[in-house]
Amino acid sequence: MPRKPRLHVPGGLYHVILRGNARQDIFFDPDDRQRWETLIGQGVRKYTHRIHAYCWMTNHVHLAVQCHTSPLSRFMSFVASGYARATNKKLNRSGHLFERRYRAILVQRDSYLQELIRYIHRNPLRAGIIRRLEDYPWSSHHAYVTGRAPAWLTTGWALSTFGTELAPARRRYAEFMGSEGDQSICSALRNGAEADQRALGDDQFLASIEARWVPPGRRPSLDQLISEACEGRGVSEAELRSRSRERRCAQIRAEIGLVAVDGGIATGAELARRFNRSQSALSRAIGRLRAQQVNK
Repeated sequence: MPRKPRLHVPGGLYHVILRGNARQDIFFDPDDRQRWETLIGQGVRKYTHRIHAYCWMTNHVHLAVQCHTSPLSRFMSFVASGYARATNKKLNRSGHLFERRYRAILVQRDSYLQELIRYIHRNPLRAGIIRRLEDYPWSSHHAYVTGRAPAWLTTGWALSTFGTELAPARRRYAEFMGSEGDQSICSALRNGAEADQRALGDDQFLASIEARWVPPGRRPSLDQLISEACEGRGVSEAELRSRSRERRCAQIRAEIGLVAVDGGIATGAELARRFNRSQSALSRAIGRLRAQQVNK
């Protein structure tokens, strides 16, 4: 059975796991991890994703990545291919350094952000490498405790879930990291939901992902997309095409446009003609809506 296509959701939080080919080592000395982190930083600047947690093990890595508008695959390809080329050159070898396909699980943020970060940071403990989290230098745990973080790491969002004041939030974070948590949650963070291993969340979250992301062969036409949106929001297409600047209609046009563009259903030019709008104005409205969703 062919693998299901990856889920790309702008603003989505992903648990990413990338392993060495045949589980072989990918880091051979501290310089290798420094080179990897340099590429991570370059990738974050290039694709404007956010890294909320990481752990570099000897033969695999874990990341909590929040995507911007570019698919996660571009970021991962940039980092992994760049690192593999440099490492093979250093070792005077050829062949695959990583498994061909990284694992990416789209995670419901409100329910699993804290659990995901705990799972990532406690990976060396589960592997029996260390006895205390602070003994492992290659994870973002230290940044959460001390505030000393690389420029490409974002800790504020997750820490804010532990409290509004920084010092108490760090203490609560440290207390939370003191236990492993529910084993069923750990398993789900590794494997995804039973219904779809590409995602993890409650039924409503999984249903919303299914509604938002549709494979190419099953994508609705632009006519269908507009018709469903109009029916659901109680407006007519004539209202959306009118020269009225009513804010509600502008919002609905942007919502339709975001789904259509990100889903490969229509281009910006096609949408502008359909809604009797300038392409630049409509593109700005779609961009604002996309940014709002990413920063939620």
